[in-house]
Amino acid sequence: MSSETVQTFGRDLPTRTARSRASLRHRLGAAVVLLLLLAGGVAGAWWVRERLTHVEENDARVAGEVTTVASRVEGWAVARPVMEGDRVRKGQVLIELDTRDARFRQAALIAQRSATEAQIRQTTIQRDTMRQTSDAQIADARAMLASSEAAVEVATHLANIARSDLGRADPLVGRGDVSRAQWEHVRSTLLQSEAALRQAQGQQVSRQAALTLAIAQAGQVPVLEQQIEVLRAQRDGLAAQVDQVGQEIADRSLRAPFDAIIDRTFIHPGDYVQVGQWLMMLHDPNDVWVEANVKETEISRVHVGARVTVSVDAYSGVLHGRVLRVGTAATNQFALLPSPNPSGNFTKITQRVPVRIAIDKPEHPLQPGLMVEVSIDVTD
Repeated sequence: MSSETVQTFGRDLPTRTARSRASLRHRLGAAVVLLLLLAGGVAGAWWVRERLTHVEENDARVAGEVTTVASRVEGWAVARPVMEGDRVRKGQVLIELDTRDARFRQAALIAQRSATEAQIRQTTIQRDTMRQTSDAQIADARAMLASSEAAVEVATHLANIARSDLGRADPLVGRGDVSRAQWEHVRSTLLQSEAALRQAQGQQVSRQAALTLAIAQAGQVPVLEQQIEVLRAQRDGLAAQVDQVGQEIADRSLRAPFDAIIDRTFIHPGDYVQVGQWLMMLHDPNDVWVEANVKETEISRVHVGARVTVSVDAYSGVLHGRVLRVGTAATNQFALLPSPNPSGNFTKITQRVPVRIAIDKPEHPLQPGLMVEVSIDVTD
């Protein structure tokens, strides 16, 4: 081999190596571009599929029934055994108001009710006694009146006999057939009979008056019964007032209406509470849902029962649920301040319709107000 051939071979070897490396880089670049195009195509196809089969919204929040606890009575707050974040059971005391004034008023009303009940018993005894006494007096007066009437009848009969005897004795005494002494005796008998008749008539009048008086006294029994009814009405009124004050005392212990979590407190021991004043806010942790505001251009695709995937910003992972209700009005209809357009300028804005989503057994407690993102499956 000549020296020229060796020199030429030495110069060609680096050139071929460089060309091989350039070709390899070209093939690798092409493969990367192809992979990127393939990945982009897959991602684009997935995105198109998601746009066609799902409605996604990031304007969604966890919602719940937040209950505001207010007082039905006024008074000084003496205790607040709970604080924000506490879990409470139904019926647990949340706030205690001072009950001393109400208990004093209740004690006074109870005393008045007891006095009225005693007066009812006393009047009832008086009525029963008067009824029995009147019945006895009426029976006795009627018996005495009947006796007097019989005595009058007897005295009248005797007087008539004596008057007849005297009428027969008058012509006889003139002829001397009857002695003067016999005539005097007959006349004396007539006078005694007439006196006895007048006495019997007087007793009859007296006993008739006694019967009338006994009947009049018996008329006091209905009066006493009416007094008893009035006293019973007063007692019932006092009992109602006692119950009312008892309810007021119960209202001074504000209790949890359900199992809940305390969200906010607005009162401290020593504060004076007004009627209707907000004292506390709480919600039921087992009664929360997601409220999503879906664009009006996509609301027609959403239906009750559709499956939903929920991503909570506060936690990792996803939750699952279903559409519970689709709103019947757009959110702008519930704005506190309307948006009139007096100038005539108009900018069309896509409105949103609220959609309520029920969550299937969340692993973490969901607090009302948390931001979430939802993806509603509309393929069904």
